[in-house]
Amino acid sequence: MVIAGKGYISTDAIELLSDHNVNVILLDSYGYLACNMTRAMVSDTATKYRMGQYDTFRDPAKVLFLQRESLKAKLESQIGFLQSLQRPELRDCVEGLQRYCDRIEEQKDKRDLLRIEAGAGQLYFRYYTRLFDSKYAFNSRRGGGIKMSNRYASDVINALLNYGYSVLAAEIAKFVHGFGLDPYYGFFHKHDTSFQALVYDLIEPFRWLVEYCVYKIASDTNHNHPITKRDYAWTKEGRIVLDDDLIRRFLELLERKFQSERPYKFKHGVKRRDGLSMCQEITIAKINVHELAEYCVGKEKQL
Repeated sequence: MVIAGKGYISTDAIELLSDHNVNVILLDSYGYLACNMTRAMVSDTATKYRMGQYDTFRDPAKVLFLQRESLKAKLESQIGFLQSLQRPELRDCVEGLQRYCDRIEEQKDKRDLLRIEAGAGQLYFRYYTRLFDSKYAFNSRRGGGIKMSNRYASDVINALLNYGYSVLAAEIAKFVHGFGLDPYYGFFHKHDTSFQALVYDLIEPFRWLVEYCVYKIASDTNHNHPITKRDYAWTKEGRIVLDDDLIRRFLELLERKFQSERPYKFKHGVKRRDGLSMCQEITIAKINVHELAEYCVGKEKQL
């Protein structure tokens, strides 16, 4: 459940939602994540996971392994997303991202990995912005990123991206809290007292879900519910405020994408002849968090 802007919710309602494992996400009027409320977990296993997390993240070799795997998963997800659009003009971007991806395994230092991430990110968004009609004035990720201090968007596409990233971060945070991991102690991105660093690490391979939905809702082929000027407005400071109806349509699309299925190498469940199972995208995110927790206590050797 997403609650945006000003409003009220009773403690009884919060308790009822918590009992049914419903994540309550609070966003401000600009789509910035204020907090999310999840059910309190009491578990000896969760305590072991957190202790293992601290030990693992102090081990340089294990941290480098996690950094490589995280960046590789992010770039592979971007490549897969762009390929799924089947647009010839994206071929150069896909090939460029693949070259960046091929360099990851040979890197021995976090700074080198961050340079790859920065270069790949610039390339990706240079082509991603071209997917949108010029009427949206979407030229770059201004006010972008889930943890940027300049979080206020000045165009509707960036505003939707920020909104979607906030919802995605809250969903990942639910799994992080559920398994007992410390959301403020990450292995890749810089620790920040105002942001949950581990959540920032873990959302990277799933950002494309948001980017797909923003592209879909803004696409010229989406004649049923296109974005119009009535769907957003600017404040005196030049910040974008989204209309409730646009937010509703976007969240419905995002939820459908979270629940969509794709083949995935999962240990449990019914498998196909190729050894893969059909898993929902949001379930894959949960599996990733669980595998990280298992890796931290030595039960998983690879992710």
